[in-house]
Amino acid sequence: MALSNLAEFLKARRQRVLDRNPLASDPMKFLFSATSFALWQAAKAPTRLYATGLVLDAGSGRGGWRAVIEAAGGTRETLDIAERPGERLDWVADLTAMPEVPSARFDSVVCHQVLEHVPRPHAAMAEIARVLKPGGHLVLSVPHLSRLHEMPHDYFRYTRSGLRVLMEDAGLELREIRPYGGVFSFLHHQLATLVLGLASLTGPIYPVFVAINAPFSLLAAGLDWLIDRNALAPNGYVALARKPAAGAPG
Repeated sequence: MALSNLAEFLKARRQRVLDRNPLASDPMKFLFSATSFALWQAAKAPTRLYATGLVLDAGSGRGGWRAVIEAAGGTRETLDIAERPGERLDWVADLTAMPEVPSARFDSVVCHQVLEHVPRPHAAMAEIARVLKPGGHLVLSVPHLSRLHEMPHDYFRYTRSGLRVLMEDAGLELREIRPYGGVFSFLHHQLATLVLGLASLTGPIYPVFVAINAPFSLLAAGLDWLIDRNALAPNGYVALARKPAAGAPG
């Protein structure tokens, strides 16, 4: 019971930190752990490249990818099941059923670290494909090696093959799947959650702890890259898919 109470306490402290530093591009966020750093390194380029035109930030949460989408020139619309602090939603809806969102509305969809919390991912992927314009792109990230989180709404972990099936069944063309992180990143993330959760009690001194922790984030991510070159135990994947253009075969 004592460990459970400690975990809940640290989770609450972590949520406060996230509310203050929500942007994925903020070093306070992506240097939190090796997992955060590896995800940022894998996801930033495709998000910057394809988050153009009218963009649906699907499962926008605290607005973590807002700055990246806006810097890429995208006009961002947000969708989630409920508003978070500091984030105004354009669409309040479930990703698996959002009939109020018009079909073929968006030039691209960005969906980072959301699909594991969706109980019917096939339905969610079908809806994403529906609201994409022909020729539009989806940039998505999902976990593979991850502890349980956001309980009780934590349903799935994904493999490369599973993502391929999800996207192809929805009629999307899979362009790329990029693994990120690994076992060392996973272990470091657990340690960082504990240490920086406790450090958050220090208030203004918290950034000092993040700076001290940062080299360990980079080291763990580097070890994963060196030791597991075949990505047999990644933290997760970043995927890029495209909706076929009108009249295109398949």
